[in-house]
Amino acid sequence: MIRDLVKSDDSILHHKIKTCGVNVDRHFIAKTLIENMIHHEGVGLSANQIGMDVRVFAMIRDIEYNDIIVCFNPRIIKSYAEEVEMEEGCLSFPDTFINVHRPNKITVKYEDEEGKEHKVTLQGLPSRIFQHEFDHLEGIDFTQRQ
Repeated sequence: MIRDLVKSDDSILHHKIKTCGVNVDRHFIAKTLIENMIHHEGVGLSANQIGMDVRVFAMIRDIEYNDIIVCFNPRIIKSYAEEVEMEEGCLSFPDTFINVHRPNKITVKYEDEEGKEHKVTLQGLPSRIFQHEFDHLEGIDFTQRQ
């Protein structure tokens, strides 16, 4: 089901989204996020960007292979010292592009749609996408990172 992107001033984008339990329909949410991320031509999409008050996002982990992951209750458990500045855009802020400093490498944990926990280290663009989407769930948008 394709949903509209919420406007950048919508309150759902400006408060921390609570951890979700096992009682949510993770398969439906994951499918909805992936469909909407592709439809809106993004490399990542958090649930609150389409009006869903659930702590989850979808992201492309490997663009070359179109490897998409859906991260429920994501956490950043380690940020490495090296930071990189890169231009970012955001589906919630069409036509806005700004340079943002972020760690180039992070280690994260998240749950998949089956509830299984994953721990992975991300570097480069996947690290940046994860951090950008994670910020959305924290109520932070990329304009606050300049």
